Amino acid sequence: LTFHGGPAARVTPLILDTLREHHMKATFFVVGSRVEENPDLLRRIVDEGHTIGNHTYDHADMSYLSPEQMRLELQSTQKAVDKALGYHHQMKIMRPPYGEPSYFEGSDALPAFRRIVRQEQLFPVIWTIDTQDYLMAGNPQGIVRNVVRQDRSGRRKDRDEVVLMHDIHPQGAQALPEIIDHYEGSDRRFVSVEELLTDKYV
Repeated sequence: LTFHGGPAARVTPLILDTLREHHMKATFFVVGSRVEENPDLLRRIVDEGHTIGNHTYDHADMSYLSPEQMRLELQSTQKAVDKALGYHHQMKIMRPPYGEPSYFEGSDALPAFRRIVRQEQLFPVIWTIDTQDYLMAGNPQGIVRNVVRQDRSGRRKDRDEVVLMHDIHPQGAQALPEIIDHYEGSDRRFVSVEELLTDKYV
């Protein structure tokens, strides 16, 4: 279960409350400028045992950036996280904004992106289930139906899923309890992205 776009003062606390009620951990890909606006929320995410990843400083479309700009986006977010926490907390994963599989299609930026991410010691993480919570303002039930439809149409018993949500849209926070119930009701369990990657690649 992954969130990105925040932390946001109105929505992230609601999501954290739900996760705590369900004794669950999630992964938050944080935007550096929002970390600077909400350092207390970043501290709460980490203090409550969730994983954080780098989602750039300005939510920049990296396919249009120079290598130097890509590096600055990632390093500035790391600095914002370290300042908010008061110590160095090396993020190990990142998610490029707008990072669907066709993200770099038609762009010459992909080799530079891969090089910069490796040099910053980050692992890019995309998703397999897009809740489309950003398209469904005021419609949390539509988000739940979308998740169930995607899950049932594409699921194999041996397939791990990475669910994309945003912690900046209230409808996503409202839909979250039913999304959790759906997956837990199908005898699956949630793990952090880092745990998933460790199982696969280490």
